[in-house]
Amino acid sequence: MVRNILWLGAHKTGTTYLQKSLDLSQDALRTHNVKYIELNAFRDKYTRPLINGRPGMTAAANEFDTQGPGINLVFDENIPALVQHVCTPEGVYCQGPERARRMADHLELDTPTLVLGIRSFTGFLPSLYCETLKANPFKPFRKFLRTPFENLRWYPWVKALQGAFPGAQMLVYQYENLRGQEQGLLSRILGISPQDFTLLEAVERPGFSHRAIRTLREMHKETKVEPKDLRDAVKRYPKGPKYSGFHPWNAAEKETLKQLYARDIADLQKDPTVNLLFSRSLENEMSNQ
Repeated sequence: MVRNILWLGAHKTGTTYLQKSLDLSQDALRTHNVKYIELNAFRDKYTRPLINGRPGMTAAANEFDTQGPGINLVFDENIPALVQHVCTPEGVYCQGPERARRMADHLELDTPTLVLGIRSFTGFLPSLYCETLKANPFKPFRKFLRTPFENLRWYPWVKALQGAFPGAQMLVYQYENLRGQEQGLLSRILGISPQDFTLLEAVERPGFSHRAIRTLREMHKETKVEPKDLRDAVKRYPKGPKYSGFHPWNAAEKETLKQLYARDIADLQKDPTVNLLFSRSLENEMSNQ
């Protein structure tokens, strides 16, 4: 029977690494009758014209097999939101359920299994902010973060997604527990042996250090920050042993965010309609399937 999988991110939860590993594992995916379209091609054909593109763009015809046997895997964290639109005063990914439903309807994904990675907002929001700087006009972090702390929750988004897909299975993994478990996660979701997946070799990408962001913020007070200014700041103050990563929180804020994330995890663990991966080791998770 066809099994449809809709993997919706979130951003900055290892999605790029997992997607590139799936690209490297296309032979194994074909062997196991998994239909997966590489991310950039998928965005060109579906995400941009259907959700994020300009008026008048036309989405490609459905290339997924919704009748025959196999698995249809749709994996794009930009379906629920672009990075610059994740944070709203009401919460995060507030338009995500509607956007995901639109994609699923176009691709005829009947009752898909929903997959979602989550991460403590302590690390998620600074990483998300730095990601927005790569393609959007510079703004200080506190203007980027439009969401009040009390609305920084993952559990309400999980329930909203379930409301948009009645009866769908929900799998949630924690980014903090992903390292070293990537093959196990892909195996758990797709039902393919872990060793069949080819993982991307680790590639160090230049990151925004706290010093680089501070430099850009000071520049922003005097003049417009250009893309070249961002590149120069990262090159001059690269994240690493000498310059720590961007860290915008004070001690009280870090503690509040820590408690909110713990509350989310507790709510997910108690919810019988959600399968929270990594609450046990993946080896135990898979042995009980």
